[in-house]
Amino acid sequence: MDIIRKYILKDLTLKILSLILAAMLWFAISYIGESKMSISVQVSTDNLSKNYIVKKMDTEDVLVTINGPVLILKNLRARDIKVSVDLSNVNEGRHIFNLKRSDIRVPKGINVENIKPDYVAIEVERALEKRLRSIVRLDKKWIGIYRIKSWYPHYINVEGSRGSLENKDSIETLLVDGQLKNEEEELDVSLDTKDMLVKRLKPETIRVILKKY
Repeated sequence: MDIIRKYILKDLTLKILSLILAAMLWFAISYIGESKMSISVQVSTDNLSKNYIVKKMDTEDVLVTINGPVLILKNLRARDIKVSVDLSNVNEGRHIFNLKRSDIRVPKGINVENIKPDYVAIEVERALEKRLRSIVRLDKKWIGIYRIKSWYPHYINVEGSRGSLENKDSIETLLVDGQLKNEEEELDVSLDTKDMLVKRLKPETIRVILKKY
């Protein structure tokens, strides 16, 4: 024990000083040391009138180069950075917005160095609300085994782009499928909107009742 105590107490001041210097170095690297990184961030839109809908955005993600303390950067995620475009004054048509460093929202202590690309093209179309007749589609493997007994509702309120809705009078469900085995099956089936630009569906699913032949 005397030997261990002697070893510990030997040059105690020097050892304490070394420990303090190591802690200061770690603090300097973690909190004061600067670094930079590039991160892909999704572009969002704000303040678009309810009478319009975003039809197309040429660039959905931009590469943002930032710098700041190492400790902050190593815990940073894409969701901590926001790149937004203000659409409060736009009308129908194609618009090009320049992205400035001041448009990028980042956590305190972080600086924006660069954005690529530094612009985004957005196409806006007038929105349309329409009542469409619902059509149920049964997967072909169940045809001859089950029949569609009933479904509800028969009409769906759809809000979307004028171009994708003005010539439509109906909307289909996704194929009705599943582990079907009972004499009568009741399912909630989603609607197929792949060829439409839709902002809102009411309701979003159809209640379908199938019955065995």
